[in-house]
Amino acid sequence: MASGERRLVGAWQSWPGDSFLLTDGRVLRVVYRGRCPGGAGPDVRGALLAFDDGSLIEGDVEFHQRTSDWYAHGHHQDSQYRSVVLHVVGTADAPAPTGPAGQPIPTLVLPPPEHPDPDDSALGPAACHRGARSRGPAALGALLDDLGDRRLTQHASRFEADLTRLSTEQLAYEALCEALGFSRNRTAFVRLAQAVPVAVLTALLGRRPLADALDLAQALLFGAAGLLPSQREAAHLDWDANLEVSGLEEIWALYRREWDGIGLNATDWVFGGVRPANYPTRRIATAARLVVGYRDLGLDRALLAPLGRGEPPSPAALERLFLVEDPSAYWSTHADFGRPLPGGPAALLGRDRARDAVVNVVLPLALAVAAETGDRGLADAAWAAYRSFPRPSSYHAADKLATEIGAADRLVGSARRQQGLLYLLRNHCERAGCVTCPLAQ
Repeated sequence: MASGERRLVGAWQSWPGDSFLLTDGRVLRVVYRGRCPGGAGPDVRGALLAFDDGSLIEGDVEFHQRTSDWYAHGHHQDSQYRSVVLHVVGTADAPAPTGPAGQPIPTLVLPPPEHPDPDDSALGPAACHRGARSRGPAALGALLDDLGDRRLTQHASRFEADLTRLSTEQLAYEALCEALGFSRNRTAFVRLAQAVPVAVLTALLGRRPLADALDLAQALLFGAAGLLPSQREAAHLDWDANLEVSGLEEIWALYRREWDGIGLNATDWVFGGVRPANYPTRRIATAARLVVGYRDLGLDRALLAPLGRGEPPSPAALERLFLVEDPSAYWSTHADFGRPLPGGPAALLGRDRARDAVVNVVLPLALAVAAETGDRGLADAAWAAYRSFPRPSSYHAADKLATEIGAADRLVGSARRQQGLLYLLRNHCERAGCVTCPLAQ
């Protein structure tokens, strides 16, 4: 990305206010400015834009110094740019380019702000990376610790705000489901948790025997998700799947009317580009097992229990909260109904994903509850556990950034420092916030 275009992206991400006047006279309101993933394709992905005709559009944003650069750069012939819904330029020197259907792409003229140093070498990721490498391991590690603390504080603040509208157990449940959704199915999983609230689910489970309770929980969650075979086209079932499914379908038939109009559809879930071991079907089965397993104590109390015993729990004790292993179970050997899991049996939730859930569910939940109740001991236990907790190995983007800034693997061996890298990615790298990046200071 050229220096001038990078400044435009920075201006877009930091511009005060959220209303803009387009070149065609329409008023645009920005709901979400999008993220800057880098690499080939549009500069900003996943922006959410509201137009004055009432339409709300999600798509990508491309930045150029001049309108004519759209054609000069060949974007009109590149399928990667078919998702662009806004063209931001420094100068409108030509008519707005047209999209795939022949309609003009909305265009915004946004003069870039003046920077004291126009040299491209002083702006952008390279400057951040140089600044990081010049710090030395001790200073860089201390910075990542501080940024990791900021990220956990951000999560805890969001949870604390959610407690004004949710019970502690529903918050724990929604946070768990969001974590199980990973990046591609987070939204669908949260919707599922809202469609089948944990209080409703546990009330229906009652005191049923474990096997019966698990069947009921799976039937309700799969049914409300729209992922039972009867709800999906082209579902091919093997003999084992028929045995697994028949009981779930019968149970769902008894309850389905309760979820008419509020459940999800199969099309709400993403399977493409997801590893079979992480398919949403396996993660729904995981959620069912965790809710059933903790129904007596309550999900929130079960997750916070290790932190309330007077001293920080070991990482292994926290990981065990989420480890779900049952080699004989259907979902230990299948990715989906009728689809065997490549490579043989695997845990429904292994150690890395369990660690991820500890960092993104248990610790922010504990801090939020501690802030609400004034339980200083709980907060201290959560911070102590965080600062000694090992990192999951499941964040490719964080590992890539660590390599770029010269952070040796041993320097980023904790969850805290890995969260520091994610703080940089989410708050600076993906928002073109290079000018204010702590690494470049």
